[in-house]
Amino acid sequence: MGFMDFLSNLVPIELFRGMALTGGYFFRHKETVQYPEQRVEPADRFRGMFGYDLERCIDCSLCAKACPIDIIFIEDHVEVNPETKKKKKIIDRYDIDVKRCMFCGLCELACPTEPRSIWLTTKTYETSTYERNDGLYFFKERLAGWEGVTPYPGVVTPIDGQDPKNPMSKLPESPEAAPEKKE
Repeated sequence: MGFMDFLSNLVPIELFRGMALTGGYFFRHKETVQYPEQRVEPADRFRGMFGYDLERCIDCSLCAKACPIDIIFIEDHVEVNPETKKKKKIIDRYDIDVKRCMFCGLCELACPTEPRSIWLTTKTYETSTYERNDGLYFFKERLAGWEGVTPYPGVVTPIDGQDPKNPMSKLPESPEAAPEKKE
């Protein structure tokens, strides 16, 4: 046993390193947010409440297949137009059980539409409820309108045309959807 081993057993160096790290936080400026009057804006990559657009959803069921814990439930039926004989899928049920969701984002990545019909980057995180079985089970209309969810200030709801890439703005209107101007 050398002198350095004896000294390291006598003086707890690791204890002083830990105390120095803790002491550094003691002298830093404290950040206290007076919630709910003040709110911290989530990062752009934050996965918040689901955004869902009924109009863009093509009923491919890829989001339900991609979900690793099977919380997305989709039921549909096929209608045939009698004049054109074309088949069209109609969504009867699109439900998400948010209380079991792990917010992995696989449903968003599986969506083939552009812009996506389901997305998680909404900056909204206030989904508190007294009854979680009813309050955190979202069907398609409630999911699109965020019934029972308090959106982050400035965030556009999905039913009002939220842009999946920027939740604070609306999607630009497509030229064919805009009304024609008469000259």
